[in-house]
Amino acid sequence: MPSEPNAMTGPMDASHVAHDGVSMLHAARAADPDRFFCALFLPAAARAAAMVLIAFNHECVRAVATPASWSVAGPMAGLIRLQWWRDVVESGNAQRHDTARALLGLLAEGRVRRDTIEAIITARENELDGLPDRENWQAAMLAGAGGVQVAMAMAAGVEAGPVLERVRLYGGVYGVGALVRYLPAVLAAGRCPLPDDMLADAGLTRDGLRTGHASPGQIEALRMKLRQQGQDWLAQARMGGRLPHPALAASLPAVMGLRDMKARALPASPPRGMGDRLAVMAARMRGRI
Repeated sequence: MPSEPNAMTGPMDASHVAHDGVSMLHAARAADPDRFFCALFLPAAARAAAMVLIAFNHECVRAVATPASWSVAGPMAGLIRLQWWRDVVESGNAQRHDTARALLGLLAEGRVRRDTIEAIITARENELDGLPDRENWQAAMLAGAGGVQVAMAMAAGVEAGPVLERVRLYGGVYGVGALVRYLPAVLAAGRCPLPDDMLADAGLTRDGLRTGHASPGQIEALRMKLRQQGQDWLAQARMGGRLPHPALAASLPAVMGLRDMKARALPASPPRGMGDRLAVMAARMRGRI
């Protein structure tokens, strides 16, 4: 794989690089290699915006990782970090933060909608507060993982509501697939992005996960539930025929999510291989996921 994105997809128009664009590109590649790779297939004018959105989403995800002091502070530390981002969006004050400054630039230019960005923050806040049931979890997944891809589609010029909702569903497929692939590591890091009723079906509780470990059988039971949800969203997203090229490009992470849902579960997930990247490229060439 080329070391720089323009080796594959052409030069990134410098007029669209927000502020410290080079460092943002490297930050996005390090933080979220899956979305970074897929973003290279967006129209050239949208790629720099995608890097900003990847970096912003990474900041939100970092906020929900449980600190060692969870038993004392609970979710407060994460909620404070997320409130900081909410204040940035509401006030328009980047407070000398590169990612915040670049995000505010996208909002000021009308490249993405404020309510979409705020919904990504809310999804992480809800995860910290605890998701009581599948309905709340589904909403959080589609606002969070789905919302990131919707924002990328907006930055690529997609405006049609029904198309954006299909992109959102494909984003949910990627989010579910990532949970299937990385679930043990996610839980070990202190996150619990699953609803209480799904945990209960597997004989688990949110508090129990923070003080103990899920058995392999319980992990597989959760993965089965996640796979079913991913397949449901995939079926819905595929309704309506082919997506316009910019919307398809914004939906490409779903290709990796689908592969993750189908793959044999391993105790430790290996790094992405060439097969994953070729699958993304093939989906882009055939024009459908």
